[in-house]
Amino acid sequence: MDKRAVAAAVLSCCALLACGCSAKKSSHKEKKDDRPTTWAVEQRSIEEVTPLRGEEDAFVTRDENDTVRLIQGVLGNEPVKDEKSALDFIASFSQEMGFNDVYSEMRFSGTTDYGDRLDYRFDQYYSDMEVIGSYIELTVDKSDGYKPIIINSTYSDTWEFSTKPRVSPAVAVKCAADNYKVSKDAVPRLAIYSGPVLTWIVPVKDDKIGEVYIDASNGNTFHRELKVSQ
Repeated sequence: MDKRAVAAAVLSCCALLACGCSAKKSSHKEKKDDRPTTWAVEQRSIEEVTPLRGEEDAFVTRDENDTVRLIQGVLGNEPVKDEKSALDFIASFSQEMGFNDVYSEMRFSGTTDYGDRLDYRFDQYYSDMEVIGSYIELTVDKSDGYKPIIINSTYSDTWEFSTKPRVSPAVAVKCAADNYKVSKDAVPRLAIYSGPVLTWIVPVKDDKIGEVYIDASNGNTFHRELKVSQ
């Protein structure tokens, strides 16, 4: 085999490794030691949270990485009655819940009124891209002076997250077509999925599935979005 043939074989192997429809997982970010440790608002601790009326203890849940995902109890005595005070209060739990900078990452998406309780929801964005499925909700008790009582988070750590895909749009369509019918003129869109995972979202032709999510680092199909019922 001459030198040109060897070089072509090496390049071909590299291309397959970088852009194939692989199931291998890869990391999109590298953690740094210089992430923020202080914020513009005074930080609160879980130890300061007191139980709700009729309950013996405050309630805390953590994920498999020991990240705090939910805190339930009387989180503070100050009333929260608008979007700004809700975000300020969320920011005060940044150290406990691993938020980097809620003022730049979170966008208010609305409130849900449950009668005695009111939810403020903020969706996460990174580089002007929504992090699909990542949000923070703060619940206040209207019957007890609008005190915050629940903070619930699916927040994704996007510190040093790369938005440069290793898999091309064409390869993403090909990977989706391995399992679904895909239109010849299908145009995938780049997005960030909770995790976070840089994602190509590819529309497919299927009775139940509307879109498939392709990992933009390795071509792995990791999520299928059902069609919305008409």
